[in-house]
Amino acid sequence: MKSLSISEVRNSLPQILKKISKSHETITILRYGKPIANIVPLENTESEQEKYPLRQFPINISKDFDEPMPELWDVLEK
Repeated sequence: MKSLSISEVRNSLPQILKKISKSHETITILRYGKPIANIVPLENTESEQEKYPLRQFPINISKDFDEPMPELWDVLEK
């Protein structure tokens, strides 16, 4: 675990966040040499199943799905 002072974090926060996202390392922020906070990378907790919940269900397409519906033509003629 790496430790940085508040001024170091303030001066280079974008670079620190980029490094954390790549290394998945926790960084401790120090004030006057004492730890006051941690910057912790987020874990990707969303599984493939949660991203695509309908993936587990089969898709059935009727053989006549592209045939015109007779009811539709009746309505259009009126």
